[in-house]
Amino acid sequence: MIKGFLTALQFLTIVRISKDLDITEEKLGRSMSYFPLVGFFIGLILVAVRYLFSFFLPASLVDIIVIVTLVGLAGAFHLDGFADTVDGLAGGKDSEKTLSVMRDSQIGSFAVVGLALLLILKIHALMGVPAEVKNMTLLIMPVLGRWSTVQLACGFSYARSGPGTALLFTQFAGKKEYVISTIITAVILIGFFHLKGLGIFLTIAALMYLFGLFFKKRIGGVTGDIMGASCELTEVLTLLMICGLFNK
Repeated sequence: MIKGFLTALQFLTIVRISKDLDITEEKLGRSMSYFPLVGFFIGLILVAVRYLFSFFLPASLVDIIVIVTLVGLAGAFHLDGFADTVDGLAGGKDSEKTLSVMRDSQIGSFAVVGLALLLILKIHALMGVPAEVKNMTLLIMPVLGRWSTVQLACGFSYARSGPGTALLFTQFAGKKEYVISTIITAVILIGFFHLKGLGIFLTIAALMYLFGLFFKKRIGGVTGDIMGASCELTEVLTLLMICGLFNK
């Protein structure tokens, strides 16, 4: 379990624990069981950052720093996938062209606009979360984001015919990894938000399943970029739902 968690931690964040983990493609794929725990670890850091900076900075500025920290911890990993996905949807008229645009390392104007809007929405949504539930929100947001990638990897096939980041996850992450990650995520959500947490979890699960179905129809499955985009969209959706549930 510890090795699996450390493997997932080193893949999903800029944290480097050890160079001697002997990470194989199979071990990396099976580490998806612990993706939500990595999200929880990230959430703990976000809470600590909020606590520290709130002593001498206004709340709105602290929220911006928290989002910057989130981006930095992940090395903008999922943001890159979101940007490539936006470019692919904007520039691809068929599945082959869409996949080609998504693989292109150059970023297009649609991706730039999409990233700007995503970050603006994420920051302002966090600002809209009531103070009494903000720490809990920061804990569950990255948990759900990383769980959504497990759902796509376990529920859909790999879209490309050649190699890619998502291939090893769709190959080696199966029912066991999905069940473990789902139980972890559900326990965390219900533990913090009770029935509302269950509602948030089920809503995210349904929306991300539809997200996967859309790309299954569009390009035949999912890619690493699409999984990254699901993480970013899930985090935004989580913040929006928390705002809607607790600002009444």
